[in-house]
Amino acid sequence: MVPSNFIICGAQRAGTTSLFHYLKAHPQVYMAPTKEVHFFDLNYEKGIDWYEKHFRSSNPEKHKAIGEVSPFYMYLHEVPERIYRHLPEVKLIFILRNPVDRAYSHYWHEVRMGYEWLTFEEALEKEEERLSTGDLHNIRHFSYKDRGKYARQLRNFMKFFSRDQLLILMYDDLKGRPHQVISRMFEFLGVDPALAGELKFKKFNVGGAPRIWSLQRIRPKLPGKYLKFALDLINLRRGYPTMDQRTRRYLIEYFRPFNRELGGIVERNLSSWEL
Repeated sequence: MVPSNFIICGAQRAGTTSLFHYLKAHPQVYMAPTKEVHFFDLNYEKGIDWYEKHFRSSNPEKHKAIGEVSPFYMYLHEVPERIYRHLPEVKLIFILRNPVDRAYSHYWHEVRMGYEWLTFEEALEKEEERLSTGDLHNIRHFSYKDRGKYARQLRNFMKFFSRDQLLILMYDDLKGRPHQVISRMFEFLGVDPALAGELKFKKFNVGGAPRIWSLQRIRPKLPGKYLKFALDLINLRRGYPTMDQRTRRYLIEYFRPFNRELGGIVERNLSSWEL
């Protein structure tokens, strides 16, 4: 049994949740019920049989595309080789967001989840020290700038997979031309692209800032998802403050060389990310 024939690998905070819901709405697509399976990154030691169980309800006669979404795959260095070992013919989808905005959204996501307590500027300053420990928790939760180096991550996948196995989408296109982007993704997966015109588009997994920061910090210790949901309902405001302009200018300069390298891979002018 081939457990899946496509994977959305990232990037985190770039629209992967939206892609998951749009794919799930297509009758020819089967998505693993658990949105983020995390097999090739966090659960690899459980073995391929464990992974296959996430797709046992799929029907190959009905579902032309069978897949999952795990945004951490794109960032973790060992993942591409692991995927290739088990699924050499798989199709891989990436969606990329301006790394400045992605980093800020990532930061507020970690605040919301109760893992981050520093200011954004303090977290950026401390990032290198946190990542240098090699601790997987730090790598997963505090990689605000490092995850925005998309070219390096894509090249890591391109060592193992041909270019026609990769579909690279842009977050701005998904926002501005959603039907075209989703139709392109459906076509890439070999399912009916016309159904993209029937989808109703809305925002998923919108970020938020806590009303009381100290209260949100207890979230990781709460037992069960329902208590976490209740806390979020009580303590979160939709949206978050505007980034300080000096911080934004610093990040634009920081990401400039990485964005230009990425532009060569995707054959696209990304100068709009420098505004």
